[in-house]
Amino acid sequence: MAIFSSTQPVGLFSPEHLCFLAAAALFWAIVIFIGGRLDKNGRQRLLIILWAAFTVIEMGKYLHFALHPEEFNIKTGLPFHLCSISLFTYPLAVFTRNKIFRNFIYAVNMPGAVFALITPDIGHSTALSFYFLHLMIAHAFIAVIPLYMVCCGFFRPDYKVLPGVALMLIITMLPALLLNRLLGSNYYFVNGPVRGTLTGQFAEWFGESAYLLPMLALLAAVWAMLYAPFAVRDHMKHKEVPNTN
Repeated sequence: MAIFSSTQPVGLFSPEHLCFLAAAALFWAIVIFIGGRLDKNGRQRLLIILWAAFTVIEMGKYLHFALHPEEFNIKTGLPFHLCSISLFTYPLAVFTRNKIFRNFIYAVNMPGAVFALITPDIGHSTALSFYFLHLMIAHAFIAVIPLYMVCCGFFRPDYKVLPGVALMLIITMLPALLLNRLLGSNYYFVNGPVRGTLTGQFAEWFGESAYLLPMLALLAAVWAMLYAPFAVRDHMKHKEVPNTN
């Protein structure tokens, strides 16, 4: 099978998939490298460029649906999946200094995008299809923005606001739950696993009735990995402060 075939479906961890994963990792490294060599104003401009590019890419999906209505499915195409809500959460994080908004995109949107890149809901898409290209490119941008913000000093992840992040996650989930009830859809993947994704894998291991429990455990583990380095560093700094009493 030829790489980047326009007729053969992409397989999970196929050469095409692995090429896009490598390209995403290279893209992240280049963005962080460039950002690290800019002054404060330059870093801010680059952040806005990244956000604007992601917004155009994501809105391009809805333009594509407008031009090809036969490809739109109301049960999957609305912006109420975890990564799709980045359209709403990223402006809040980019243009405000609110800790909860910024920690939300770091603790929720970023790992969600990374997992979507690693185990995407590819279906029967080809490597050159709009669906696959948009999925990989959009999620690469979703992941790079919070990563860039942390690496380039826009904010410091703070585990103390994780309860607020969890509450925000629940609030953003409510419209999806309502739509799922009305449409029989599966936004946020809470109504059932999807084959080829992490939800599908967990369903195979633990059963379809319990796949959300390991998802929650995985989220807790991811949060521990994302915040532990900063918590440990803060603890070490606290120990180094001399006692003046």
